[in-house]
Amino acid sequence: MNGINGRAAKTLGGVTLGLLLAATAGCTSLQSSGAQQTIATVTPSTVTETVVATTTTQPGNNGSGPGGSGGSGGTTTTKPPTKTTTRPHTTTTTTHAGAAVVSLEVVQKPACPINGTPDAPFSKPGVPVIIKWKVTGADGAAIAVDNPGTYGAYGSDYAASGQLELSFPCSGTTGSTTHKYTVWPKGFKTVSRTISVSATNHA
Repeated sequence: MNGINGRAAKTLGGVTLGLLLAATAGCTSLQSSGAQQTIATVTPSTVTETVVATTTTQPGNNGSGPGGSGGSGGTTTTKPPTKTTTRPHTTTTTTHAGAAVVSLEVVQKPACPINGTPDAPFSKPGVPVIIKWKVTGADGAAIAVDNPGTYGAYGSDYAASGQLELSFPCSGTTGSTTHKYTVWPKGFKTVSRTISVSATNHA
């Protein structure tokens, strides 16, 4: 009887141990499954790769000589893949603003002198003209008076912006006198602006 009970206990113990091992194995399987999960994060890339593998096969030697020995087999050579990487590049183009005469104006209007006569002794001196200018795209200005076709006829080393007082010679006839004033950006002979200024003569 004791022997039967002993065998029953061993059998139950074996079943219990088997269940425990199965349970343990099940836990291990779940953990392993979780550990193998891969989450891939795709990041956009601007790199383009081209992989080229080159294989070269040379024909074998068919054999030669008196004995007619057998030829050797062909030779196959495989070169390692080559990788070409193309990366984005930035091209910067620097352009300079074109030179221009932004403004040219009269800030003081001229007046012709009044010369007294025995019948009209009143006299008055003339008033010079003052011009004001501004150029861009250059570090200075050139000026001409009554000569718009000649670059810097009056001077070519004036500031890029400023003003200049000029005498205003008048004609001794009736009517009016007109003078022309031209400004260029320094060094730019094809860019200019001209204004005409008139004053009444007092003959």
